[in-house]
Amino acid sequence: MYDAMDSFLKVETWHTNHPLDEERFFRALSTIVRRPDFNSDDMRQYMRSQKNITTHDGSNGFERVVDELALKASAVREYLKITGE
Repeated sequence: MYDAMDSFLKVETWHTNHPLDEERFFRALSTIVRRPDFNSDDMRQYMRSQKNITTHDGSNGFERVVDELALKASAVREYLKITGE
């Protein structure tokens, strides 16, 4: 399921806060976030694996970005759950 994020991760600038990258992230997320088995921590692990992030101490700049994206995904999931959308 998390391979839906590949279209976002394959773009060289995926880790920037550029509006186009953010749009790509949310478009990819929209294809999986409503699935009953979606889990933002599992998505985080998938993205870490795809980008070969092996650190867990914040020393890798990409690690921080992936963590932030997982938090965004979790917020979207919670919003959808609360609003029934």
